[in-house]
Amino acid sequence: MRTRLLFVQIAITLIFVSLYCLSHRGFKERWWLEQQRGPREGSKNMQIYMKNFQTFDKAIVYDFKLGDGGIGDYVKFFMIILTYCMNNNLRFYHKVNNIEIEKYLKLKYDALNITENEISKLRYVAIKTPYDFYNSVHYNYNTQLAQVFYFDERVILNVNSILPSPPCSYIAVHLRLGDKFLETEKNFVLVKNDTRTFSEEKMDAFIEQNDEQILFFCDNETYKQKMKAKHANLVITTSEIGHTSLSNTTNRQILDAVTELYVLSNSRLIYAASESGFSKIASKFNDVELISP
Repeated sequence: MRTRLLFVQIAITLIFVSLYCLSHRGFKERWWLEQQRGPREGSKNMQIYMKNFQTFDKAIVYDFKLGDGGIGDYVKFFMIILTYCMNNNLRFYHKVNNIEIEKYLKLKYDALNITENEISKLRYVAIKTPYDFYNSVHYNYNTQLAQVFYFDERVILNVNSILPSPPCSYIAVHLRLGDKFLETEKNFVLVKNDTRTFSEEKMDAFIEQNDEQILFFCDNETYKQKMKAKHANLVITTSEIGHTSLSNTTNRQILDAVTELYVLSNSRLIYAASESGFSKIASKFNDVELISP
């Protein structure tokens, strides 16, 4: 009897140790496990589409250039056009424009990438840009973003650079103030009067009612520091803030922005304090709950 009890105690201890280790894995280990994992539930649509891909006669090429928008726009319009193609038996292609975002956010299916030279060989093709879909924006896609994209290893390795001691499990607050408040040379800003409405009072209330550590993301360093000083439980990154749509944004700023998207996408919950495609897209990678006031 004592021997049986001892085995039960050992088994329970091992279970708790395993759970502890799983919850305390770093982003690097999580990323490696993600690459080894088999197809997720909900990936069937994408698998069927790619299986039939070469049987479709007509194609649409998604052409996203520097200046067409930020990371959220890049992914959002990619998925809008991909969903349209999946629903209408069309081949979807992503035109390789060698912009920095493409280095850090990659496609799981290389067959979707196409070059300028390869486009010229297609018979029935239409080239579409984000501007063609500005009046039909939506976030109802046929497949999870994690079935289409993956983050390059450089992004995962960069997490410790901008967030030296990330919490194991966390919720996040994301606030987009708008291009008007970007801390960069104003002559490079494309939409100089872009502002986003939000309630600081509601955001404060949400932060205060959660006594755990909360990651706070914002497109303005001054405001980030203000909020950090105001709330002891806020954790902020040391990333170099820059809008990926602007021509003066550095490679480091783009890597940091994609890294923040990755960290945000691994939250348990995202509180979107203002309207932004960045937080909406982050929530779509792993079906993270997104709430807004």
